[in-house]
Amino acid sequence: MKLSFRKIFSVLLLLSLNVFCQDKSIEPDLLKEAINKFYLAIEKGDTKTRLALFADDAIMMPPGAGIVKGIKDITEVVMDTNYVFKIKDKEIVSIDISGSIAYTVNTYFYTYHLKGSEPVWHKTKNVHIWKKDINGNWKLNVDIWNAAGRNK
Repeated sequence: MKLSFRKIFSVLLLLSLNVFCQDKSIEPDLLKEAINKFYLAIEKGDTKTRLALFADDAIMMPPGAGIVKGIKDITEVVMDTNYVFKIKDKEIVSIDISGSIAYTVNTYFYTYHLKGSEPVWHKTKNVHIWKKDINGNWKLNVDIWNAAGRNK
């Protein structure tokens, strides 16, 4: 059976368009789904879901504290039941994906206060670096934030 150049070209074009369209249209949605799940877990106080979205080798850099490395140490911070962590007025300022790495720049107000005490809201900004794990799931790899001005 002899295949014409036109048939071969058409098949290759369709295959390449299919791969191109899948990669560009699905990835932002999967990343946004992971981001939304992360912030919803914070809102609900669902530490199990929040921790599941961190990479095993993640780094957390909270304001006024040292670097927290790895899921074991991040778990100790997140699971501290003496404190309440909440955020409000979150805005994603910038988001971009390049292959298996993505980042977001965010602003919001947060409180991290002793359980039973009044919350003090701090304006902040942060950068999240996300990466895909071996299963293709987006995981938070770097979580760094700092003070951004006046408290609310």
